[in-house]
Amino acid sequence: MRENRLLRAFRSYTQKNALISEGESVVLGVSGGADSVCLLVLFSMLQKEWDLDVHILHIHHGIRGTEADRDAAFVESVAKERGLAVSIEYADVPGEAKRRGMSEEEAGRYVRYEALERYRRQHQLDKIAVAHHRQDQTETVLFRLFRGTGPRGLAGMYPVRGTVIRPLLFADREQIEQFLRDEGIRWCEDSTNGETDYARNWLRNRLIPQVEERINAKAGEHIADLAKKMGDWNRVMDRICREFCQKAVTRDERAIYVEILPLLKEEEVLCREVLRMALSQMIPGAKDMKQSHYLAIFELMSKESGKRIHLPGEIEVIREYSRLVIQKKPEKTQLFESIECPLPCCHIIKIGTQKWKISMKVVEREDLPKKIPQKDYTKWFDYDMIKSDLTLRNPRQGDYFVVDAMGHKKKLSRHFIDKKIPCEERARQWVLAEGSHVLWSFPERMSEAYKINDKTKKILAVTKERVP
Repeated sequence: MRENRLLRAFRSYTQKNALISEGESVVLGVSGGADSVCLLVLFSMLQKEWDLDVHILHIHHGIRGTEADRDAAFVESVAKERGLAVSIEYADVPGEAKRRGMSEEEAGRYVRYEALERYRRQHQLDKIAVAHHRQDQTETVLFRLFRGTGPRGLAGMYPVRGTVIRPLLFADREQIEQFLRDEGIRWCEDSTNGETDYARNWLRNRLIPQVEERINAKAGEHIADLAKKMGDWNRVMDRICREFCQKAVTRDERAIYVEILPLLKEEEVLCREVLRMALSQMIPGAKDMKQSHYLAIFELMSKESGKRIHLPGEIEVIREYSRLVIQKKPEKTQLFESIECPLPCCHIIKIGTQKWKISMKVVEREDLPKKIPQKDYTKWFDYDMIKSDLTLRNPRQGDYFVVDAMGHKKKLSRHFIDKKIPCEERARQWVLAEGSHVLWSFPERMSEAYKINDKTKKILAVTKERVP
């Protein structure tokens, strides 16, 4: 018996796009309409050939009364006829729409995908299959275009996105219905499909037919083809951006860092895509990012270090010398820490992610070698020059140290700037200070005013040791 043309095309499209592999498991979202029933039938035909574990999930939206009850019963009967596992889940879409401030159309979509993902996880399945076809793709592209979008949005729906697959994107509604008629299979008609209250219905029933009648009979098909071309464009751009990011983007547990100079040498379109890729690591899919946000980042690149902007998703971008820092906004301002240091003493402090033990004691000059060794982790100060109590603390305004034997002073804040210590990290530094006079700014800067000389009789020894 000759195989149906749509079945052959379905097999080819699924294999070409690697939507599902032999032996995998999948849950199909089936509403009872022609497209989802077609999806159910096609998967049942290929179930044995591909050794698939196929599940059916129908969402009863809590609207359309007895018609919705009919659809649920119909899906259950069709699935059972073909020996497929089927579940019916009931949802309050009107209530969800009110709670989330959405239209019922948007809430229905949210509820469906949430239910399908929950079912997939509960049953440990590999994929979710939905029945979007070519006309759905056309509507999606137009919907995004009218609301405002770019190349990403114009790509419409992808054949595969994460665990969600769309094996019918290649087919149009007429092909699907003809396939069902050829196979003698019924489907349910949603009475609301002919209405124009919903935006998508208006596009489907009013706008697109008029465009096809007045401008080009294949306008809808051409829009869907544009989506495919834009998808191809996006894949190429992603590859270029990944190569760029390997050279100019780094990250650690705190933030993502983007070097500014390499960006400024590129066209704006590439800059925006690189930033989108970097931001998507903080904001999944860079959701809610608008053109105005990208323009604000471009402006930030020309401002002085320390300037910042705030983005959706509790994200902030900071100009930090020659780079941009993308990070989550701190939940709260760090409290100032201050530890009094009666001698001898020993304290544990945290610098960054590492803990350190700071030990201090006073020793006689004559007990040390004539030439005191210079060590990174032990510093020696003229104790005779210390006139008041010492404090181990975070920096504060007015801190300074002496830079030479002439007594010239330098502000600690200026030192941080010269050393290119980011603004976000300055408040977390530690210093050993006598009032506002800094003896030692960890890890390397000491004040010349406390330098040991021939007249020194007592020495303050300060040791910094890493704590495992």
